[in-house]
Amino acid sequence: MTPEEYNEAVDSWADDVYRFALSCCRDGDRSNDAVQEAFAKLWEMRESIEKSRCKGFLIMVVQNKLKDTFRHDRVVSENHEKISHQHEDRATPIETIDLRDALEKAMARLTEQQRTIITLHDLEGYQYEEIATMMKMNYSQVQVTAFRARVRMKKTLLNWGIV
Repeated sequence: MTPEEYNEAVDSWADDVYRFALSCCRDGDRSNDAVQEAFAKLWEMRESIEKSRCKGFLIMVVQNKLKDTFRHDRVVSENHEKISHQHEDRATPIETIDLRDALEKAMARLTEQQRTIITLHDLEGYQYEEIATMMKMNYSQVQVTAFRARVRMKKTLLNWGIV
């Protein structure tokens, strides 16, 4: 990949990759960090990445960065709970949430893979074939994972009395 192709990739895909990151974590700062890291890795690996695979590569790097961030946050949170010996009630009263919050919380209960597939397909508009290529899965695995994610979200929302 030439520097011109790299610049073209930045111009073409920065907004899409940022929207993907933001839909995964709902945090603008973390999204910016993940996108910046993705483009830095793209620049570092520009010699070995084909132009046609750039977008998938960027999505994969963002996904991995956010996974690492979520894991780090979870470890910090778990250690904080052990130290303080406080356990919060994680149940969310129905009166305090609206539909968007409920959907975000239901999405947060999905696995990383499920959340990524639902985000890419339902929010970003990617086809299952494209998602399969990006995530190095086969087509039917992507479909099954999406189906299971939707079933899980529906059960969660039903338990909360939303649906």
